Amino acid sequence: MNKKILITGGAGFIGSHVVREFINKYPNYYIYNLDALTYAGNLENLKDVENADNYTFLKADINDIAVINDIFQKYQFDSIIHLAAESHVD
Repeated sequence: MNKKILITGGAGFIGSHVVREFINKYPNYYIYNLDALTYAGNLENLKDVENADNYTFLKADINDIAVINDIFQKYQFDSIIHLAAESHVD
């Protein structure tokens, strides 16, 4: 079965490792990486998998409910791994 997996925060340090693991370990799954690309996210972390057939990058902010609703309606994900976060000390 070709499952659709959404990984939020997939351009961050931990998220990029999870995205890469799923792309390589589950070639029959479609991996969607949703990231706002703020200071914590960097697509350079995923250069080695950016052209994988089972990978799609979605630039969006999880706080934008209208955009998130549109994405969820369009892709109908089977599972979500939520890793999006920003942690810093001011």
